[in-house]
Amino acid sequence: MAARKDAANQVIPTAWVLEAQNRWRPEPPEGIPMCAMGVDASGGGDDPMIIACRHDGWFAPMLETPGREIPLDSMGRHCAGIVVANRRQESAVIIDMGGGYGGSTFEHLRDNRIDPIPYKGAEKSMHRTADRQLGFTNKRSQAIWQFREALDPNQDGGSPIALPDDPALMADLTAPTFEVTPRGIKVETKEDVIKRLGRSTDRGDAAVTITGSDDAKARMKAVDRFQDDPSVRVALCNIIAGGVGITLTAGTHVIFQDLDWVPANHAQA
Repeated sequence: MAARKDAANQVIPTAWVLEAQNRWRPEPPEGIPMCAMGVDASGGGDDPMIIACRHDGWFAPMLETPGREIPLDSMGRHCAGIVVANRRQESAVIIDMGGGYGGSTFEHLRDNRIDPIPYKGAEKSMHRTADRQLGFTNKRSQAIWQFREALDPNQDGGSPIALPDDPALMADLTAPTFEVTPRGIKVETKEDVIKRLGRSTDRGDAAVTITGSDDAKARMKAVDRFQDDPSVRVALCNIIAGGVGITLTAGTHVIFQDLDWVPANHAQA
């Protein structure tokens, strides 16, 4: 992978993923909770269930459950149990609903008082690139491009993303290509990527799913009105598209807009 030449229209440069892997350490940053879980649901058989867990910019090793280990007659309940067993700090759970495989898991989580966030990559996107120059043809294009922007080492302060040394994840993230259309950036369809690679990009999908949902209940937008006070520490988890998760310390002042849901552990703050 390191010696491979990138395609001219490759969305995520290989070098950026390598840099993120070089930043990775075996343990998450001290004091940083799990902020979100991206779930790529299984269709059974040879199709595994993949979960990407994120602590701010640090990604845990991918959690994989082989499809053959998931009972077909209770797939949703079984997969929901795996999510619950690995969830920490009331982290957001974002489920890829493409292909219809995530629906049952979604319902079982909701029935158990966990409010999962649906990610539907084919839906229309209202977002634009970080420089505001281009839009996106759909949410999948938005999610993958925003992951590219998060990995960009040229941003102010450098990239905060740290990825585990996972060759399959590397291959998945660097596989999609893109084109610029009159409607904005269009990332190569998952079906075309699968045809070209001969396999599904489950690990990459789980990672970028975290940035791909615009569900209203995930829209916690912290307005940038923090005082220039060095004693104020704010850790932003820039992981839920359309909003942020936050870790607060005493004395931090935050204004929320368009907010109809707050995780229980942040309600008092």
